[in-house]
Amino acid sequence: MGKLSNMMYMIDLLNTGNVYTIKELSKKIGVTERMIRYYKSEISNNGVAIESFKGPNGGYFMIDKVKNYTSINKYDIQLLENVYDFLLNNKFKYTDKFKEFLDKSKKMYSVYDEKSKYILNINLNTSSEIEKLIETAINKNDKIEIIYNDIDGSQSKRTIHPLYLFKYKDNYFVTAFCELRNDIRHFELKRILNIK
Repeated sequence: MGKLSNMMYMIDLLNTGNVYTIKELSKKIGVTERMIRYYKSEISNNGVAIESFKGPNGGYFMIDKVKNYTSINKYDIQLLENVYDFLLNNKFKYTDKFKEFLDKSKKMYSVYDEKSKYILNINLNTSSEIEKLIETAINKNDKIEIIYNDIDGSQSKRTIHPLYLFKYKDNYFVTAFCELRNDIRHFELKRILNIK
């Protein structure tokens, strides 16, 4: 694939809401890790923000706001593969064009399948008081002050502007602008001790 196609595929993967390491993106897209860093820079420079999620499960991440997906399931792919085999066996003139379409469909299904692993919404009927306070701040576009347990075990006072609540690998997070770091950060809800 060309550079533009690779960058669009990277956007599609990141837009699922999953966090990908540079190594994972490199393997999926079929380019070097250096090219993944270049793509991130180019995509970000053109107005599509790609964030970095730090830590042992970290990587590149993008909030799901770029586009909607057309749902293709595994049965659709199986049907298209059967049609392709039929066309190939019967020496159809444009088999190569159909194969290109099949490959595109497989990618669309791959992205849809990735998206299904990620829970975008938190059910506020069963959520904690902290989640409800954060959701209220998001809806009112308010900033809040939190006491946060840092990785080293120390506590810090942060003023954050919450943007988005999400669940990743059974843990709940809030994406927020942090005044202390002057940057977008992802805060794990179980490490938030208090909200003012």
